[in-house]
Amino acid sequence: MNQDEEIKRLYLEMYDLLMSYAKGVLEDYALAEEAVQETFRIACSKPEDLLSSKNPNGWLTNTLKNVMSNTKRTRARLNHLFMVLIQLNEWSAEVDGGELDVDVLYANLTDDKDYQLLKKVVLEQRTMLEVSSELGISLEACAKRVQRAKKALKKKLSEN
Repeated sequence: MNQDEEIKRLYLEMYDLLMSYAKGVLEDYALAEEAVQETFRIACSKPEDLLSSKNPNGWLTNTLKNVMSNTKRTRARLNHLFMVLIQLNEWSAEVDGGELDVDVLYANLTDDKDYQLLKKVVLEQRTMLEVSSELGISLEACAKRVQRAKKALKKKLSEN
């Protein structure tokens, strides 16, 4: 059996189990699906590591754990960033005596498309896979744009 066939066999054997585990940990079907797909993307990019492992099922499970940990950490950082933005918005509203829109305050911090994309991922709690599909862009492009928006917002916040 060649590498591709073996990875396909592992995918068919492990997908449901990994999805069940990821849904339990991430508590979101779309995030779980994205994490499992990322796990198999990593497996496909490192077939020698996976297939030379004494326990390929365990290798996949450990990789999924790492992917989920990264997902949770990224979500937490994004949520924290937007909480800071919301707090700044509330503070600005108190100073100015009026209600200010987060979009009005922060849209100029980064490219408007990137900012709107970041809002979808953080405030609307949508996965990058969902957003990339909606916008017709690759998952990698979506992730890069979110990263660029985060960097621009962090830079602007550090200047204040």
